[in-house]
Amino acid sequence: MTKANLTITPVKPNEQTEHDFLHFPGCLYTKDMCTQDKEEEHQQINQTHSLSSTYSFQGFNGYRDGKIVIRGALIKPHHLDECYLGYFEAIDDEAVMLAFMKELQKQAKKMGAVRLIGPVQGSFWLGYRMKVTGFDSLFTSEPHNLAYYPRLWQVAGFREIEHYASNFYQAISPQYHSKKMTKRYQQFVEKGYQFYSPKRKDWSRVSIEVFHLLRQLYRDFPLYQEITETQFATIFGKLKHVIDFSMVQLAYKENELVGFLITLPDYGNLVYQKLTPLTLAKILYTRWRAKRYILLYLGAKPEHLGLGLAISYPIFKQAKKRHAELIGALIHQRTITKQYVPEMQEKTHEYSLWELML
Repeated sequence: MTKANLTITPVKPNEQTEHDFLHFPGCLYTKDMCTQDKEEEHQQINQTHSLSSTYSFQGFNGYRDGKIVIRGALIKPHHLDECYLGYFEAIDDEAVMLAFMKELQKQAKKMGAVRLIGPVQGSFWLGYRMKVTGFDSLFTSEPHNLAYYPRLWQVAGFREIEHYASNFYQAISPQYHSKKMTKRYQQFVEKGYQFYSPKRKDWSRVSIEVFHLLRQLYRDFPLYQEITETQFATIFGKLKHVIDFSMVQLAYKENELVGFLITLPDYGNLVYQKLTPLTLAKILYTRWRAKRYILLYLGAKPEHLGLGLAISYPIFKQAKKRHAELIGALIHQRTITKQYVPEMQEKTHEYSLWELML
């Protein structure tokens, strides 16, 4: 292994280091495979993000012969004795990775951290996990990275601590009928549950209801942290413009939200690209005539056993009508939803969360 000859520099707002940090992914990915959100990264570096008050953020660039070859950020939540490693990108060079991580470990220890966890883009609410299979394609909201990243992290001493999967379902044929799903839905209707799709104009109200149920259901998930209504609205407000609300289902019992299924048309990486008239036209067309939908958030209060499958029924029915494919996204390996309609599954993408003890 050759020496890295690496110069590691902290990223500073409105300086060349920020420019290099923001533009480096464009050197590694083709345009149709890049999922970078430059505005989010700019806000993180400048500490103007809606979650900036909850952690300290410091980006780092690694240069060789004056050219950036690796980058990453240390995020230290104020309430934890650990650091997150996020916004990682690098060339395929193990010596560069080892040199970069040696410095980041030193910096993380100075922050008082006892371990590194990653990839985490600042928070549970912003994005985390590394793709470990399925590098030839991507869907909207999916963590996507280059195929050699898992090897680099393993070389640096990281080990997997959590595993996730996204299940791809084939387009539902007109002849397909799930007796189990239909029966489950009818049972809950007979018990007085109400199922409906919200209107776009109601999203501000409905999203806050979903947020409070999310807080209850996700609090035991790895990396979960509390945020405020205002922070949630800021982060997820833009979903209003890309959701097809006919493919959203809410379940109420006695006027209380007890379950939800929020899907998103698959825009590929369109939503991460610069918003031009052409990009906007493509987004609107996809929302209108999507051929694939992502099952993004599915949740039901645990005392309403079986409700998740019932909520899924209207969505699968709509997908069947539209002859559209579905993706059950980012499911934890221990989650029961990974077992839904296995006979319809075609392929799987897998992801890992990693840990390095300091």
